[in-house]
Amino acid sequence: MFELTGLSAIVTGSSRGIGLAIARALLSQGAAVLINGYAPEETSEAFELLLAEYPDRVAALAGDVSDADLSQALVDGAVKAFGRLDHVVCNAGIDIIKPAVDYTPDEWDRILAVNLRGAFLPAQAAARHWIAQGQGGSVTMTSSIAGQVGIPTLTPYAASKGGINQLVRTLAAEWAAHGIRVNAIAPGYVANIMDSVTAHDDPASDQRINTFTPLGRRATVDEIAAPYAFLASPAAAYVTGAILPVDGGYTAS
Repeated sequence: MFELTGLSAIVTGSSRGIGLAIARALLSQGAAVLINGYAPEETSEAFELLLAEYPDRVAALAGDVSDADLSQALVDGAVKAFGRLDHVVCNAGIDIIKPAVDYTPDEWDRILAVNLRGAFLPAQAAARHWIAQGQGGSVTMTSSIAGQVGIPTLTPYAASKGGINQLVRTLAAEWAAHGIRVNAIAPGYVANIMDSVTAHDDPASDQRINTFTPLGRRATVDEIAAPYAFLASPAAAYVTGAILPVDGGYTAS
């Protein structure tokens, strides 16, 4: 039921961290995967790493997911490389941690552009392809516990993830008639920390996170990635519009 052999996927924000783990999880179940990162050099390095493990089942395209042309190029590239497209993971994201009163308009706009616009555009491009082909598909977006609970110093990030949650529900309802499923994973605190984010280097912060997470620790990237493979698989054929917490119980307590 969890087999992905013969299927293909796009994973945005997959040149490092959780996204790279998601790509590897899909590949391990048999899928072919087109990876994407913002930085060309880092994306190329991730491509070479995955290609050594999974020959002939990896492609790559670097670029900014908030750009509509890049989103269309991802879909076209996956179809060209693998002959089909079955699943899109909209995972690319950025964050800037600071008090709400200190954000600049440009910082707000950039976070919302990457995290929310950059999730919608690849999903939209894929849906247009699937509808034109008369076939179904599935989309999994990356949300966060910050989309459900208030966490100080994450204002634009939290707004973007709350937007992801409602985007998932709306697209799931609208695209169900076309056989397109749309879901999200909402990770909690992860051992991998976003590039340039240093707020959680403080041991006191780490202790607070462990205290408020019932399982008492951060997740590994592989623990976060595994449910993405489930949502891409036939085992999730009746799952759409769901926001699945993978947070060690954080939002349950």
